[in-house]
Amino acid sequence: MKTKHYILAIFAAVALVSCDLNQYPGGSTITEDQYNDMDNVAEGTVKGVYTLLYAYGGEHDYFGQRGIDLATDLSCGDIAMSSQRYGWFVDDEYGRTYGRAGYFWSFYYNIIRNCNKAINALDKQGRPALDYDPKTITDEEYANGFYYAELLTIRGWAYAALQRFFCKTPAEIDINTELSVPIYTEEVTLDDTSLGAPRATASDVYLRIEEDLLTAIEYFTAFSDMERSSKLEANIDVARMTLAYSYLNKGENDKALLIAQDLIASTSATILPNEEVLTNGFNDVYSNNWIWGEDVTIENTTALASFFGQCDIYSYSYASAGDVKGIDAKLLSDITALGWDIREFWWGNYYRETNKSMYQYAPDGKFFTAKSDELQGDRDWLSDNVFMRIETAYLIAAEAAYRENNYTLAAEYLTKITDERVKEGQEAAYAAYKATLTDGAALATAIRYNWRVELWGEGYGLQTFRRWGESVTLGDNHLRSTKEPLVPTTDRIFTYVIPSSETNYNPYIGTTEMAVKSRK
Repeated sequence: MKTKHYILAIFAAVALVSCDLNQYPGGSTITEDQYNDMDNVAEGTVKGVYTLLYAYGGEHDYFGQRGIDLATDLSCGDIAMSSQRYGWFVDDEYGRTYGRAGYFWSFYYNIIRNCNKAINALDKQGRPALDYDPKTITDEEYANGFYYAELLTIRGWAYAALQRFFCKTPAEIDINTELSVPIYTEEVTLDDTSLGAPRATASDVYLRIEEDLLTAIEYFTAFSDMERSSKLEANIDVARMTLAYSYLNKGENDKALLIAQDLIASTSATILPNEEVLTNGFNDVYSNNWIWGEDVTIENTTALASFFGQCDIYSYSYASAGDVKGIDAKLLSDITALGWDIREFWWGNYYRETNKSMYQYAPDGKFFTAKSDELQGDRDWLSDNVFMRIETAYLIAAEAAYRENNYTLAAEYLTKITDERVKEGQEAAYAAYKATLTDGAALATAIRYNWRVELWGEGYGLQTFRRWGESVTLGDNHLRSTKEPLVPTTDRIFTYVIPSSETNYNPYIGTTEMAVKSRK
């Protein structure tokens, strides 16, 4: 593993040699002059933006969005580490988010900068209007309309992530006065004296997210004859999901419900059926429930520095060697106690077969390679990365309807998922459980439970914890102390602090913060 670490580090040093270079679709870099000479700047940059989603960042816990998903689910306690032989993600297990903030900040703002670059290039070229004349528009202009929608979607998605991580929830603040993160819509700030931007209010950031995504949806609709070439590229489903989730986190539940319903009604994606729950492995981008994901190939794999390189015991991984990122023991006991939930077998199957306690909580029934059923058998690391799937839309709709006091509709959306998660022979137990969902308290518990269980390891745990605002008592399989419950509204660690790399060099942040507030 150490040898592989050094090999990947050398690769990263070559591939990411300069921030002034732009990544090209194949993963190579081009100069600024070459970039400007491209026949279609938008196509080149939009494809390059997607490579940033999974780019290796120089360490084995920096591998793009799936590394962020893993870190945040660890920080809220849904994922547990019981040992630390190698040390990756240990700070997240202990709840030390300060070391993670710098990577989150640079990851999302790098994506935003590249989106801005392409959006500005399209503006200069004269991107097509929504009311274009279909008789005169060229193929390139038509394609640019679709690329514009993609870029707005990814920029809105990145700002939504920054808002979640670096700003308190609307339940804790006045979004009209609370400062969040800077908003950039230009690609560079090197030609003015600011070298940065002030922090915008939380409401301004939400408005930026909404404007980007609503406009993207309009453009995807207007240029619907254009199709994405792979699930790595954003489409109208990704835009709608991101917008619905942002509305939910903002507390605008009526809007969240409406957008989630639009998505569910129009998408071709379907909920993972019962017969595939224990055989899917969440390793194949072509699964019909995946809306957005990466097809990992020999050309783009980040090998050991990947989600499966950290979590799958059937790949050559840190988990297989002892650093298991497993489910919280109490959460697993909650699943087991229901009796009917087949998702119980998403964890601990190898332990049941071998009685090796090290693997008791390993996610070997949810995330596993398709290439091997032997411990450490897969050394190619070609399992795909899931970024978004349709089940999330049903959970958004269920929670939004619940918060709008429409319990019947909330239960309807929630049980679309749970109907496919029942053990054979436990139909009566499930029917009894389902009958309790007319009660508001039982329904709320069920919705929160399904956010944590259905999307375990997919990066929704921290925001679920913060949005619901309820304390969590951890199980006994964590390295961190479990004596006191985690409390989302009082523990500073759950809202990330803007990194010193930004506060030291952006004159609008840090020592001048009060001046910024007074100007706004």
